[in-house]
Amino acid sequence: MEIQLIRNATLRLRFSDQTLLIDPWLAPKGEGKSYAGRQRSPLSDLPLPPQEIVGDVDAVVISHLHSDHFDSHARSVLPRKIPILCAARDASAIRAYGFQEVRAVETDVILGSVRIKLTGGRHGPDEVLEEMGDVSGFLFQATDEPTLYWAGDTILCEEVSQEIEDSSPEVIVVHACGAQWKGVGPLVMNENMVETILSIAPGAQIVATHLDSVDHATTSRSSLKAHFSADVRASKRLHIPEDGETISFLL
Repeated sequence: MEIQLIRNATLRLRFSDQTLLIDPWLAPKGEGKSYAGRQRSPLSDLPLPPQEIVGDVDAVVISHLHSDHFDSHARSVLPRKIPILCAARDASAIRAYGFQEVRAVETDVILGSVRIKLTGGRHGPDEVLEEMGDVSGFLFQATDEPTLYWAGDTILCEEVSQEIEDSSPEVIVVHACGAQWKGVGPLVMNENMVETILSIAPGAQIVATHLDSVDHATTSRSSLKAHFSADVRASKRLHIPEDGETISFLL
């Protein structure tokens, strides 16, 4: 397994016989939205040209339709016939953009040798859930790879804890910028929630993404590293990649 962080939640994932692009947000720096009224996001440039990011991808996986996970720039670059996997609730909207091979995932799908299972989550505390809408993560399994749980835009909640207990993933990707919406949050995990993930999944490697890209974040790469600087055991299992960095995990 190779996980390349592109930026924010956008990943290129090489998993068994598939190359997957996850939650593509391909806007140039400063050409997206401001989520807190401070600065237009994304706050950083893409580490690669969009065509290189999209190139040789077998399928795209989309967790939800917020603009920092699937934007107009991604929609303009992606081929209309590329397979797109998404939760059933989002399928019609994606088809309306002109994509012809949209697979609505109710529970799970098989893509080549990879089983991809839909997982649940909560995009913040109760008071913002109606505004944030439903979100999903995905579990990736293949006989020749470690099990990967990509939690998506979610806080630490019952759905996440139960998925970790049920599937015992060897690798967990969490979104860890602790973003807020109108002063309420976090909308995704923060330092303390990442610490709990390390505790409830003691055998897993944790990859923290969705950092240093949006203006409503409260957690950064530097604050996350500082939080764990005195915990040597946790630091060995926590990976905080830079944009463009690739991390490999073997079964």
